[in-house]
Amino acid sequence: MAEQTGASGDSAGQLPDLSESANVLFLAPSIGSQSAAGFELLTQSPLDQTTLIVVTYTGTARGWLEDWTDRVGEAPARGGIVTVGERDVVLGDSSWTARAIDNPSDLTGVGIELSELLSGAATAEDTATVVWFDSITSLLQYADLQRAFRFLHVVTGRVKTVGGTGFYRLDPDAHDSQTVATMKGLFDAVISRDEDGTWTTER
Repeated sequence: MAEQTGASGDSAGQLPDLSESANVLFLAPSIGSQSAAGFELLTQSPLDQTTLIVVTYTGTARGWLEDWTDRVGEAPARGGIVTVGERDVVLGDSSWTARAIDNPSDLTGVGIELSELLSGAATAEDTATVVWFDSITSLLQYADLQRAFRFLHVVTGRVKTVGGTGFYRLDPDAHDSQTVATMKGLFDAVISRDEDGTWTTER
C-alpha cells in the first residue's frame, strides 16, 4: 500500500520514514545525473557521520562530485565513487576514493569494487553507511533482467549485512510493468516524489 508524506516545503515529513528499510528503490526519471530529491535522500544523516558510496553509470566521477559540491557543499566523513564506463579516475579530493570500471557489462568488477568500499565502511563504526546506485535503468542497458536481478540481489544483501542504507534509482517509464514489478521485489521500500514535492512510499 502506498503512503504519502507532505510536500518538501512542509515542516512535517519532508522525507518518508525509511528507518526500517535497508534497501530502497527510488522511482525517478532519467533526467541528468542526479536530482534534488536524490540529494535529499543522501543527506538525511549528518554528513560528518556518514560514509557515502556511489555507483554511477550515468556520468563521470568528477562530474558527480561537482554536482555534489554545487548542491550540497559539505563532504561526507568518507566517500567513495565507483564510476562505470570510465578509466583511470583521479578526483584530487582526499575526502573521496575513486574506482573505475571501464566495461559497463563487467558486473563482477563493479561488485568487487563496491564490496571493497563497503568493507571499508564497515570498519568505520562511528559513521552511517549510505549507498547511491545510479541507475538500475542504465544497468539494464548492459545486462538482461535475470542477470541484473541476481547482481542486485547480492548488492542489496551486502548493504544489509554492513548495516547500511542503499538507494537505487530506476526510471519506471523506461521499462515495461513486468520489469518494474520484478525489481520492486528486491527492495524493502519503493519511493517516488511528485512534482509538487509529495513523497509516496510503497512497502
